[in-house]
Amino acid sequence: MVSELLPIRGLHLESNTTRRDLLKRAGLLGAASLLPSISLGGRHHHHHDRLSRRNVLRIAHFTDPHISPEGPSAKWLAKALEHANSLPQRPNMILFGGDMVLDGTSVSKSRMAAQWKTFHDTVRDHNSLPVNYCIGNHDVWGWFSRDADSLDRQYGKQWVQDGLSLNKPYYSMDRNGWHIVVLDSIHRHKGGYVGKLDEEQIAWLDADLAAHASMPTLVTSHIPLMSACAGLVTPRSETDGSHWHVSGAHMHIDGRRIKDVFVRHSNVNLCISGHVHLLEGLQYNGIGYASSGSVSGNWWKGNFQETPPGYALVDLFEDGSWHHDYVTYGWSA
Repeated sequence: MVSELLPIRGLHLESNTTRRDLLKRAGLLGAASLLPSISLGGRHHHHHDRLSRRNVLRIAHFTDPHISPEGPSAKWLAKALEHANSLPQRPNMILFGGDMVLDGTSVSKSRMAAQWKTFHDTVRDHNSLPVNYCIGNHDVWGWFSRDADSLDRQYGKQWVQDGLSLNKPYYSMDRNGWHIVVLDSIHRHKGGYVGKLDEEQIAWLDADLAAHASMPTLVTSHIPLMSACAGLVTPRSETDGSHWHVSGAHMHIDGRRIKDVFVRHSNVNLCISGHVHLLEGLQYNGIGYASSGSVSGNWWKGNFQETPPGYALVDLFEDGSWHHDYVTYGWSA
């Protein structure tokens, strides 16, 4: 089965130069050379460039499937997984970007268990690729539920960590010459949540990037670290006719601080995220930021705004360059 790449209205995002090279050159040639060649819109796939570079890692980024025992979600996640597993160039891994279940924060223990069972059964039965996970806000149990006991050992993030065998909600790994950092965006805040790293995680990120300085690095988070479309998620963003109000629940409230961490290290090349269910790519300080749409689209009711249900194929090259394509898998109402 050949993947169906979205046409011109879709997104093909590519870096043909590594950030390290750009930063080196910037010292000699000035800031103008900090802009890598980037292609938005899908028309120019730079096949000649890609053929001369060695693709060492292909990741299928499956984010926001929002699985529940009833309804069509499990059937379509199965179809999406089978689609990725049958690509001519099979991905090296599936990276789930968070919100694996429909909602954990406001449900009972039995409801949480039923959602996770459906998710795990579907992945087990329809996927043979290695799987890694990033935690989303809906994967947390009980924060806003009257039916959850805050003294229960599984309360909060412990349930999802246990179920996915994660010692900590954030971690990093090396794969085929690339370093992959998986962040935990979800920070409880005033009866809700914001995208944020606590002090311990910020210090860990800084040290982890320093310890892998020689490796090109992909960073993944559930909530975007930097986003152009976070304000479009809800009409409430246009508050009074003169200001955008971008919620810290839609884009990391500490994005500036994380950007400053990245400035200290030249190895971060690409950041991918989910959460907003919208497909976008932007580039800042030589780093690509891509929001990978969502497997569920509009929570299994079709497109969310203009983004159809799908997943991203992220190709990482030996020289530190990358590209990000959005793939639809055949969802229909």
